[in-house]
Amino acid sequence: MTTIYFRTDGNSNIATGHLMRCLTIARACIQTGQSKGQDVQISFLVSDHQSRSLLEDRFEAPREFSVYCLNSDYRRMETEVSELLSFITDRAGQEKPWLFIDSYYASPNYFRRLSGSCKIAYLDDLRSFECPVDLLINYDTEQDCSHYAGASRKLLGPQYTPLRAQFQSPSYNIRPRTEHVLLSTGGTDPYGLAEQLLHAIYDHTDYPDKKHGNTVASLSSHWDTACLQTLHYHVVTSRANTRYDILHTLAMENSHIHIHENVSDMASLMASCDMAVSAGGTTLSELCAVGVPTISYLMADNQRTAVDRFSAEEIIPCAGDIRLSLAQNTGDQTDTSQISSDAVLSNILRFMTHMSENVEVRQKSSQQMRAFLDGCGAGRIADALLSF
Repeated sequence: MTTIYFRTDGNSNIATGHLMRCLTIARACIQTGQSKGQDVQISFLVSDHQSRSLLEDRFEAPREFSVYCLNSDYRRMETEVSELLSFITDRAGQEKPWLFIDSYYASPNYFRRLSGSCKIAYLDDLRSFECPVDLLINYDTEQDCSHYAGASRKLLGPQYTPLRAQFQSPSYNIRPRTEHVLLSTGGTDPYGLAEQLLHAIYDHTDYPDKKHGNTVASLSSHWDTACLQTLHYHVVTSRANTRYDILHTLAMENSHIHIHENVSDMASLMASCDMAVSAGGTTLSELCAVGVPTISYLMADNQRTAVDRFSAEEIIPCAGDIRLSLAQNTGDQTDTSQISSDAVLSNILRFMTHMSENVEVRQKSSQQMRAFLDGCGAGRIADALLSF
């Protein structure tokens, strides 16, 4: 029997992306094991009860996986090593179990201290420290680096992007007219992009974004938003969004704004839209697998490698980094490090107008996106874990 422990966390600070991609890989391991006639036992190890609650909320069935709480600080992972070693040793079988780690707070010393008791897999997208592990996964880039020299085996490139099963062969067609737009700004949307963009489109002149120093209504004077006002906007959000109530108020006031929460079939929602605006992260890969023409923006450092690659290969244009509210716009759309928050909104409006009015542009974009990524990465990772 192959035993795999997934060590990951999620909360309002680090969001839920780590939990979601580990769940996806865990389910692929179960499915792959069944197809190969292998027994696979999977458990999740989390730092605290907040992570446990967020994880269990995303189960497809009650008690889908066992979850153990280490009662540790997710930011100080080395302090949990003794507890983790005891946990693994007490349940040791004939074969070493896998410890699959997905956290930015792991460290080379953390890996080394655990390596005697388990095989270690690490899902990385920062390339910022040494990774002496048995299996290293980075789906953002195919480029090796010195930090990965100590890894026994490496899975690098977009073919290892761990997407849910619903994204493996989705059906999607480009429609002649643009009618529906997906806004995916993260469950917490810390920079309020969805709200700012909707205000910019509908020209709410009484709305200054005081928190971020922008007067978003002024943006509509730079772009003719009349065509954008006819579209329907599907906002994916959660109660963790600090602007949750405001977004619902906007939706009640405007029949073209639709709020979506706890979406189980995201592939179908994406396929119902003609284009999308999305923060960097796994959602961009999901949109690629479906083929929805998309405009991206940055809001975290770990998103940069993938966002820059999508932009450089002209697959998904990037509007800039929403965090840099005081930076100057260089005018170079491939340089996402020097574009201000105000300019990000302006760039999104410009890209949206261009895409919505040009079916050929959307058709080409969709074809390039689907050719880039097939949505079968989780299965490839599962194969590597079960055949190691």
